Amino acid sequence: MFIVATISKNSYPAEKIREIIDAGAEVLRFNFSHGSPDEMYERVLVAKNVIREAGKEGTVKIMADLPGDKLRLGKYEPTNVPVHAGDTIRFKSGGTTPDPHTFVPVDVHALGTIVKPGQEISVADGDLRFRIKDIVSDESCTAVALNAGEIPSMKAFNIGQGVDSLNHLTKRTVAHMAKLSEMNPDWVALSFVNSAAFVEKARTMLKEKMHTDALPPLVAKIETLQAVERIDEIAQSVDVLMVARGDLAITAPYELLGIYQKKIVRAAKRAGKPVIVSTQILDSLVTHLVPTRSEILDLTNIVLDGADGIMFAKETGISPTPGYSVKVARKIIEAVEKNRDDM
Repeated sequence: MFIVATISKNSYPAEKIREIIDAGAEVLRFNFSHGSPDEMYERVLVAKNVIREAGKEGTVKIMADLPGDKLRLGKYEPTNVPVHAGDTIRFKSGGTTPDPHTFVPVDVHALGTIVKPGQEISVADGDLRFRIKDIVSDESCTAVALNAGEIPSMKAFNIGQGVDSLNHLTKRTVAHMAKLSEMNPDWVALSFVNSAAFVEKARTMLKEKMHTDALPPLVAKIETLQAVERIDEIAQSVDVLMVARGDLAITAPYELLGIYQKKIVRAAKRAGKPVIVSTQILDSLVTHLVPTRSEILDLTNIVLDGADGIMFAKETGISPTPGYSVKVARKIIEAVEKNRDDM
């Protein structure tokens, strides 16, 4: 089983990337929603130099994870706005606000037209949830907080299954595509894939923007219920499947996440395609030395179910010890593979 390590704000430095590679990660994933095409090019270039210096060219690969139309909160200060259960918050289309206590900006046009009263939404990884109360205008709405927490600046604004109605091959996606030929990534991941037709459209656009018919392998991130329902056709149209559990647990019923994961893994096996399971594999290692029991069991079952790889996000993207996360995962994986016949 291979390990995909997200390279993000705490692991962009060359020494952190070397730590991750030396610990045994085989793929370095860059989330292109976190920078401009030029910024991502510079970050990938640093990683490629580290790979070369480590003598790992051809062994450690680069994954370019292209952004879809993921709705995000705007930018504001303070960057975390405290909320109590029952509070009414005004959300409004916009990239910023002088005072988030007056309204919280959502970086999307006509917010009031894509939500409706009674609809549940969430922010960030789904930790803070709201119920839409009123549509104030085409640009704004009010919502009641269902639990206490903080609204973090520039994090995801999740509208559930409505995400399938958005265009996920945006101008920003295309701008990143145009820069890929200079980076020459080993894999390209597509966000919010929901059909074979989506994949073919993206493939055509990539060929045009990269000026080649010989594209890198394409990874379909399965993040919505519609994608799960069409998993067999998607599996036939791409090179790699990814169980993107972060958004999938937000856009679809979270209580069925385990069923969806097994369904996707089995579809990959039927199609003869590699499959990666991602998100919250060993998140506790960001602050703890030993993973939780449930994380150990989760990773054990991922191995036993036949997944080909796992992908870390926070474990290597924001952890102060990203290499340690990789080492712990490798230890668990090897132990399961060695002892699987003893069950």
